[in-house]
Amino acid sequence: MKASYAAQATDDNPSPRKKIMTKKLKKKLSSARQDQYALIKKQINAMGALHKNEGKQHIFSTQLTQLINTIPDAILFKNREGRKLITHQLTQSLFKQLDLDWYGKADITPSLAHKKIRTDSRMSLKAELRLALEKRQLMLYYQTQVNSTRQVLGVEALLRWEHPQYGLIASDQFIPIAEQSDLILLIDTWVLQTACAQLKQWQSDPLKRDLLLSVNISPRQFCQPKFVEQLRRILEETGIDATRLRLELTESLMLHDIANTIKKIKALNLLGVRFSMDNFGTGYSSLSHLKKLPLDQLKIDQFLMRDIAIDGCDAIIVKTIIDMTHKLGIDVIAEGVESEQQFACLKQLGCSAYQGYLFGKPMPLNEFEKMIS
Repeated sequence: MKASYAAQATDDNPSPRKKIMTKKLKKKLSSARQDQYALIKKQINAMGALHKNEGKQHIFSTQLTQLINTIPDAILFKNREGRKLITHQLTQSLFKQLDLDWYGKADITPSLAHKKIRTDSRMSLKAELRLALEKRQLMLYYQTQVNSTRQVLGVEALLRWEHPQYGLIASDQFIPIAEQSDLILLIDTWVLQTACAQLKQWQSDPLKRDLLLSVNISPRQFCQPKFVEQLRRILEETGIDATRLRLELTESLMLHDIANTIKKIKALNLLGVRFSMDNFGTGYSSLSHLKKLPLDQLKIDQFLMRDIAIDGCDAIIVKTIIDMTHKLGIDVIAEGVESEQQFACLKQLGCSAYQGYLFGKPMPLNEFEKMIS
């Protein structure tokens, strides 16, 4: 029974079936991964104690995690000492690449866009980021969201930094730095103003006026006492149809102060603004929480997509989420859809909206508008 969804998903696709991973094998792989992370934990904790810069710490640990995940599974199944040796060599290489002392005595300077930033730079990243706002180096990229027939329903606006030296930088590489100060508020305001201005332009275009535009809101921004009034003013200034705007909030943010969250969402609902819970499946939401929150959409986190076509357990979890949200009158969208097998499986499970590289990568405005036209 647990493998039935996986079997159904691959029947409709002529490509070769992928080998289904048994529970025993998955447990062994999980144990191997834990061995790897345990190896580097002391280094990360040591640097965390020496350097209180959480933004840089986050970027470094994210890169380290990505590096570790590149180790082939075949290697992970070898003996434990072999795994430790391989991981040790990889992490030492990363430390050297970033000019870090292996024992955590050097300053943590992140490598943005996989390129080296020298510690003797004349300006800190925070100062550069503030300058990026003034010099209009920040921009929005757009990733399509489609239905089961691949018709475009809307787009998600994703922040990028066109750095003059390091090229295009994704938001997860610099937002943690901005969150250490009020700079995040300036960036979030710029994103909202830019997104609403874009919606205004699309309103006069028959091909784009029905698009929904999703925008991520940071915890700092949403928790500001005057956030509702600020967004109301932006909506009035741009004159957009507010029902075309959807704000994405993380699960942890919504549940941090649920009473205040509900109050703000309802106030913005009256203006027409829609809301989506982002990264669903990574937190601790319960049915009682979902019943209280006036949501329009849940976005299933991409980590549940990775094995959905080959792992019956993941498929059952996603099926449960989809059925639950439908009964509550909430739409559901799956993010991180990258293969035809995943798409086929999700359709059979009853998912109605999708986002991921299978349907289009994040792209600049001119490319998106050309594509949709």
